[in-house]
Amino acid sequence: MPPSADVVLTATGIARRFAYRPVLVDVGLTLRRGEVLLLVGPNGAGKTTLLRVLAGLLQPSAGHVERLGAIGMVAHDAMLYPALTARENLRFFARLHGVDGRTRVDELLRQVGLANRADDRVGTFSRGMLQRVAIARALLHEPGLLLFDEPLSGLDAVASRTLVELLQTFQARGTAMIIVSHEMERLGRVATHMARIAAGRLGPVESLAGRSAAAVFADLMREDL
Repeated sequence: MPPSADVVLTATGIARRFAYRPVLVDVGLTLRRGEVLLLVGPNGAGKTTLLRVLAGLLQPSAGHVERLGAIGMVAHDAMLYPALTARENLRFFARLHGVDGRTRVDELLRQVGLANRADDRVGTFSRGMLQRVAIARALLHEPGLLLFDEPLSGLDAVASRTLVELLQTFQARGTAMIIVSHEMERLGRVATHMARIAAGRLGPVESLAGRSAAAVFADLMREDL
């Protein structure tokens, strides 16, 4: 068991209701530095709501989230300003984070492979390129935890491979991640753990050490949540 100093996120007894309808029920989760959790489940299971609660974008109806360090989130929609260039978008968000963007922005654009498109309007970018700008934005304040909501959705094979390689780079640096996705084959190369959520209940978190993501998923599907 890694030391407690490596813990970047602890969620205890998380519940969330919308108009008295339970969406999350008694969710507990601990994530440590370098761990990558692949979160699977059917549509409407509460995956996106859980990410938003963990990120602090939604308040839980009950329970507590302890974030030990900064969190960055990449939603399904990149939520960038299409009329601005990649550099202008990142400098704008850097100011919101209170980050000096003069060198940080160019450094991140190099990291995500977009240095040569820094001065192009993001409205001309492909979905894969938009995802990379969104990842750069999430990294502006140097978070220890990244949250992703279906990061490979709508990407072709080349863009998906590029994004998976980028996530592998972050994982190797010790960045913790929670990734909501059905793309087990590709993202199983990055993930260290997997869990299933159904009807707002989070099942056991299983290690992928020495096991394929498909095999662990099959076991999780047999669990009664």
